[in-house]
Amino acid sequence: MKKILILLTVVSFLFGSCSNRSHKSSAGAQSDSAAVFVSILPLKYFAQKIIGDRFPVEVMVPPGASPATYAPTPRQMQKLSNAAAYFAVGHLGFENAWLKRIRKSNPNMEVFFTDTGIDLIKGDTLQHGDHAHHEGVDPHIWTSPKQAKQIAINIFEGMVAIDPGNREYYYQNLQKLFDEIARVDHEVSMKLDLIKGKRFLIFHPSLGYLARDYGLIQESIEFEGKSPSPKHMQEIVEQARKQHIKLILIQKQFDKADAETIAKEIHADVVQIDPLDEDWPKETLSIAAKLFDSLW
Repeated sequence: MKKILILLTVVSFLFGSCSNRSHKSSAGAQSDSAAVFVSILPLKYFAQKIIGDRFPVEVMVPPGASPATYAPTPRQMQKLSNAAAYFAVGHLGFENAWLKRIRKSNPNMEVFFTDTGIDLIKGDTLQHGDHAHHEGVDPHIWTSPKQAKQIAINIFEGMVAIDPGNREYYYQNLQKLFDEIARVDHEVSMKLDLIKGKRFLIFHPSLGYLARDYGLIQESIEFEGKSPSPKHMQEIVEQARKQHIKLILIQKQFDKADAETIAKEIHADVVQIDPLDEDWPKETLSIAAKLFDSLW
């Protein structure tokens, strides 16, 4: 009888252990599916720094794709149906076209805008490439370190809203991110303070906030949302000569032909940048260095 009781106890323990392991595995899978989504790669950098290992972070617009015209894949829409939160830049062409549908795919998902509290650059119309930014608002807030702190705060507040139990964890990560942003801001300021008031040409005007916040003047090659006509190209050349512009920036995702044509006429450097790179500190410092090297 004693042997039978011992055997029953062992079997019960083994069954309970297997049941617990099964439950933990199921819970883990459920946690993995509850990802936090962001629109673009630079936002993933900020979100990952704050969220750490609490949630997986997924990005909607992959490397090389346009944030203006991107359409989510069926797999992304499926993942969004289980997402815990979505952090939008605000005013991106992709967001304007898809955010309502993304919300409908998961009514329980919280949506936060990372441009909340930022002094946005607005105009009557801001035609950029193959798209127009919503209500004439420049969405490229992440390109300026002076706006990055507010982006980080908005992500922190969003995470606390959906996961208040981990507030202290997110707060500690936020403070570390503040230190990194302050370092980048300091290094950018050290370089760009020496070239304040200088002008540069850029094909797609993605550095409006950087230019405004650090005293530079950005001139766009795009005209009415398209590559410039021969007439407008000539106007750009004449204006660039008068203003002694010696730098033309072009994003990695754009064709360099028009920029190189203008550069030959005004004896300027054509320099490639990638504001959509996920490594935000590295690319921001790289852009500042390229501006300094060409304009100093």
